[in-house]
Amino acid sequence: LHWTDGIYGGPGQGDCYDKAAKCQKPMPDKENAPKFWKSVASQFKNDEGIIFDLFNEPFPDMVVSDKSAAWKCWRDGGSACPGFQFEVAGMSDLLNAVRSTGANNLVMVGGLTWANDLSRWQEFVPSDPAKNIAASWHSYNFNACNNKNCWDSQIAPIAAKYPVIVGEIGEHGCTHSYIDGLMDWLDSKNISYLGWTWNTWDCSSGPSLISDYSGTPTQFGKGLYERLCASDGQAQQPATALNSGGSISTGGNLNPGGNSLPSGSSNSGSGNNLPSSKKSDKKQLRGVNRS
Repeated sequence: LHWTDGIYGGPGQGDCYDKAAKCQKPMPDKENAPKFWKSVASQFKNDEGIIFDLFNEPFPDMVVSDKSAAWKCWRDGGSACPGFQFEVAGMSDLLNAVRSTGANNLVMVGGLTWANDLSRWQEFVPSDPAKNIAASWHSYNFNACNNKNCWDSQIAPIAAKYPVIVGEIGEHGCTHSYIDGLMDWLDSKNISYLGWTWNTWDCSSGPSLISDYSGTPTQFGKGLYERLCASDGQAQQPATALNSGGSISTGGNLNPGGNSLPSGSSNSGSGNNLPSSKKSDKKQLRGVNRS
């Protein structure tokens, strides 16, 4: 879920005074977002190959300045979110909406600061009755958490207990020097990642993977493509045209779990380990995010 209803004109987005879902809001609205997830989950609950990413890039910390209070707003919504012009749905509200349908699909939950800050994710992550929840993380060279020290302190402890999916990686200028180091680290942890974005923006505007819709890769796209081929043990072909369908994958190496839940292991202490039926189906997810 990317855009929801609710008037917002504060930091991080600029003027977004139209109540309709026409721009990115810091948090989902309580009036409609849970209904949306009930509808989606009801439709797809019998296909556990579908993953639900509850809300793209929350940034309640742009409205609620105290970080502890922002994390509480993120989880609980409602009265825990002062300063909003609409009633906020917390991640617990959206997760409960999904689970109320009987859907046990893997659910991704991003942290603060556009899903880059996972510093207190484990402390505030909603309780999941299905025990099938993943941390959603976005990583760019211009983010705060853009170095190995931060990855080791914030991301690695989560990956030791939960699946982690890096739904977006990229860098300014459409190069791949930053993502090379990031992918090295993620691969060492068996953490899943997707490149963003399958778009033809000028590289000064954002991290585009392609320069045209014939699939001609930028240097960023070329770097990701070469990593995907190497990860899957495929002989590299010249990266002259990527898949115009918008997805690059590593064939049989798709994984929404990373090594955070080894096959046959339990997640002692967290209470949110994957159900045993999923533990043996462990593959790594790598490719392209077209959102």
